[in-house]
Amino acid sequence: MKQICLSNKFNTRIALCMLCIFTLGFMLIGCADTKTEDEFKVAMLLPASKTDAGWNALAYEGLLAIEEELGAKIMDVESRTSTEQEQHFRYYAEKGFDLVFGHGYEFQNPAKAVAPDFPDTIFMTSSGGTITTNIAPVNFRVEQPAYLLGIIAGMMTQGNKLGTIGGDEIPSVKSTFIAFEAGAKSVNPDVDVRSVYVGNWEDIVKGKELATALINEGVDFLFPNADAAGLGAFEAAENAQAEGKTVYTFGANRDKSEISPTTVLANAVITPKAFVKVAKEVKDAKFKPDTEFKSQLFTFNMLTDQAITLTYNDKLKDKIPQEVLDAVEAAKAKILSGELEVPQIDFTQAKE
Repeated sequence: MKQICLSNKFNTRIALCMLCIFTLGFMLIGCADTKTEDEFKVAMLLPASKTDAGWNALAYEGLLAIEEELGAKIMDVESRTSTEQEQHFRYYAEKGFDLVFGHGYEFQNPAKAVAPDFPDTIFMTSSGGTITTNIAPVNFRVEQPAYLLGIIAGMMTQGNKLGTIGGDEIPSVKSTFIAFEAGAKSVNPDVDVRSVYVGNWEDIVKGKELATALINEGVDFLFPNADAAGLGAFEAAENAQAEGKTVYTFGANRDKSEISPTTVLANAVITPKAFVKVAKEVKDAKFKPDTEFKSQLFTFNMLTDQAITLTYNDKLKDKIPQEVLDAVEAAKAKILSGELEVPQIDFTQAKE
């Protein structure tokens, strides 16, 4: 009988120990999702793959810069549909994230659906004009360097035909093309700029088909702003060069020189500095949006600490005549001094 009692006591102790272990495990899991007092948490919702070498890749680079420079805990997720976008906004807000980026114009409505339930989380959308107590747009205005790319194309074109290729026809892309065309016509009034749209951001095959069609029409400069779909334009230009045609391209949002080193002359680039600056304002509790918020704090252009800039492909820069380089520098100086105002769409009036 004593032996049985000892056995029962032993089993009871094991059971109690196991209960403690499981309890501790659940506590640790809870702690993983619990925000410490000093922890700064930032999430990024991307409309497509962060490996697209363009719009999404540059945002992910910005997120990594936030982690490195601000010591933030970061997470990212592909969020393609409006349903997913609303779910992901809600998920990260529930997890106590301080800042959640929706990297695209299309994230405005999902943010508006979720933000009122989470007043302590700041929701940022890339592009757009939606502003509430905890929603604000971050507008990356690449129109100024796009205008300069237009000058290059307008002066160098041999057939006076230029082409732009967009993903979806949204204000931020259209505005970039408006600036590009204005730059080209500022130096060559006879130039014809033809714009086409893929209808999405992923269809590389269609991007290539559209670019090939433009090249066959006599276009010798292509400016794609279509994320992964834009890769097709670079391929089409490379094929045209292989056939003996003189065709060049430009990069949008991110430096594409290494992607197509024989065709990309220059790029209109968004740098990680823009994302870091936004996140720092939120971390330092300086961000106080309201319905009358009209500050340009989160509008980045060539005047904003080089957050937006023009880069050349070092391997092809010698293909650009010195008079063209001089014209670009002269226009750039006028932009930076405020003498030259580049035409663009007002995003504060372009609400989803």
